[in-house]
Amino acid sequence: MKPKDTEKLLELLKKSGSIDAYLQENKDFLLDCEIKEYLNTLKQKKGYTVAQIAKSAELSEPFCHQFLSPKNPRLPSRETLLSFCIGMQLNLDEIQTALRIAKFALLYPKDERDSILIYGIAHQKSVPEINEILYDHQLKCLCEK
Repeated sequence: MKPKDTEKLLELLKKSGSIDAYLQENKDFLLDCEIKEYLNTLKQKKGYTVAQIAKSAELSEPFCHQFLSPKNPRLPSRETLLSFCIGMQLNLDEIQTALRIAKFALLYPKDERDSILIYGIAHQKSVPEINEILYDHQLKCLCEK
């Protein structure tokens, strides 16, 4: 089955006479997992340990364990999620998907800070390298308090 792009789904939704019919007809194209499930799947697929991700993301290991635990109801902030994803060396599409699943704003190339994040991700920069670029442009660093 060929995937439907977001604009096509939006048009179908606006024209639909019934939300139930729309949801039933397009269920295969709707996001259907939680952020922790998505990240745990990618972690396993890429063969990373939580310790490796925590170190790369510049986050504490206990925090990352809590963050990935399905039993912990707390969800990460957008900043934490971005640091975690960059630490896991996810590509831009994988990160945008994570942001969608978590219901956060996608990285937006018209935003200066997001542009730097996109550049860093596209060029496989580490969290410290991206933070250095953000700092040089007098912008908030990832996971800055």
